[in-house]
Amino acid sequence: MFCIPPHLQEEVQRPRYETSQPVNLDSTLRPLQSSASRPTYTARSYLPISRDSEMEKNAWDVEKQSYDVTTESNRMSFRRTRNIPISLRLIIILSFLICQLIFHPFSIPFSAHSESVQSLDHTLVKHCQSLLTPPQGIYTDRLEYLSTILSNDTAWISEPSPSTEYYTFFSKDKWFISERPFLISIVNSQIIILTPSFEALRASLIVQDLPEEVRSKIEWVEWREDQSPYAVLSTYLAKRGVGRFVLDDRVREFIGRGLREKIGEIVGSGLEDRVREVRERKGDWEIGLLKCANQFTLHAIRKTRERMYIGITESQMSKILEEEMAKTGLIGGEGLVLFGENAALPHGSGTDRQLTKKDLVLIDAGGKWGGYVSDITRTFALPSSTIPESHIELWETVRKAQRAPYEMLLKSNGSLTFGDLDRSARKVVTEWKRQDSDVDDDEAEVDFSIFTHRLGHGIGLEGHESPYVIQGPQGKRKIQEGNVFSLEPGIYLPANHEEVNGLNGVGVRLEDCFVLRKGEDGKWGGEWLSGPVEGWGDI
Repeated sequence: MFCIPPHLQEEVQRPRYETSQPVNLDSTLRPLQSSASRPTYTARSYLPISRDSEMEKNAWDVEKQSYDVTTESNRMSFRRTRNIPISLRLIIILSFLICQLIFHPFSIPFSAHSESVQSLDHTLVKHCQSLLTPPQGIYTDRLEYLSTILSNDTAWISEPSPSTEYYTFFSKDKWFISERPFLISIVNSQIIILTPSFEALRASLIVQDLPEEVRSKIEWVEWREDQSPYAVLSTYLAKRGVGRFVLDDRVREFIGRGLREKIGEIVGSGLEDRVREVRERKGDWEIGLLKCANQFTLHAIRKTRERMYIGITESQMSKILEEEMAKTGLIGGEGLVLFGENAALPHGSGTDRQLTKKDLVLIDAGGKWGGYVSDITRTFALPSSTIPESHIELWETVRKAQRAPYEMLLKSNGSLTFGDLDRSARKVVTEWKRQDSDVDDDEAEVDFSIFTHRLGHGIGLEGHESPYVIQGPQGKRKIQEGNVFSLEPGIYLPANHEEVNGLNGVGVRLEDCFVLRKGEDGKWGGEWLSGPVEGWGDI
């Protein structure tokens, strides 16, 4: 029987010219050139032309399509194949699969996890979405609090930055920073915006998107291209009785220099630190946003791990991580992915290195929720991996180092510094390195040999902001309730370097963010915004 594929049946059966009678395809099969083993046929439709047509009256031979037709000899061959015993067929299939696993064990991209990661809790997601609307009056409260720190004759001045976003919702993303000064000043709870005259319209359009409580406090000051912006601002502030200023940390040096030539800067009075502490101590709304950002990031890391397989590359995994972070709604979610010896570089860049069964995986990821940033690091292995016991012991040392500051807090009801937190974690790492459980807490030299960076950093509208959890000048400040910072100890033993306890070519870091709390009894405590891990295999 002549078999026409379904998608061509309509084309073959439809005449190209009008016919006076139906065409019988079965009667129009004619042999073409063939061989003894494989004759072929073509289907030809003889379509008589209507006598009323203006075309020639002779019937035209219209070729519709040529198809290969399986011969009887080939069908007999198929029958012989079908007579192979089922047991022999199974042996052939199993042999193929075994060879695939032996010679290409890492080529099958499937998850090795028996349990899938659960979806994000609906209640959590709904709560986090509700936090995207700032509480009414929050910017007014912040402006008034800053003004209580500043005297009436002092202005706080900044370019568009995380700090202006904190006080006014005017973020650095709203304005391109150029060589022309665009400054935001706060004086007695009022907001003064210095703008180039030709940019005034654009600036006013941006301001329209700010909360009403902010818009109602704005005063505009314009400067022309032939004027000094610093002189214009100085004259305006002088009329309000303001003759001093405090600069935000992010202001560029040439702008600070221009302001100092016209207005007196306050330096060395401790006022800068008091202003800086305003953002360092987070309120409940901020902590809520930070917790959402970190919970979503941790979920994305877990989903990424679920999609991993032996043989995947660092670059492939980075793309998967970005996909999973985007699914949660995080803005700008991305991360660092390092395998094996690459993880011994704390901020190494991802490559196309493939994951093997002997490798640990390090992911350091973060994104934004409501403008607030997350930061989480996990080091782990796949269930199908074969990790040396010495590497697991190294991982456990880092886990203990991360817990050490928390345990110190729980035992203390006095004042502690950020340097004390760093010291408690670093001691655990040094004890492992020396194989000595009696390391002196008061050692003059801080051991950065294998734990090469600070214990942590503040986090909020910026991924890295003050305070910094480290010994030395930066770490002498006392911890305060509402401080939010990362706790991220690590051990880094690069390849081709001297072995430490018989190890090199391996790196481990664990990171979670933590908020400081203080109970009514005066004892320190706090809340982990994600994690921490409880034991090997936890993520």
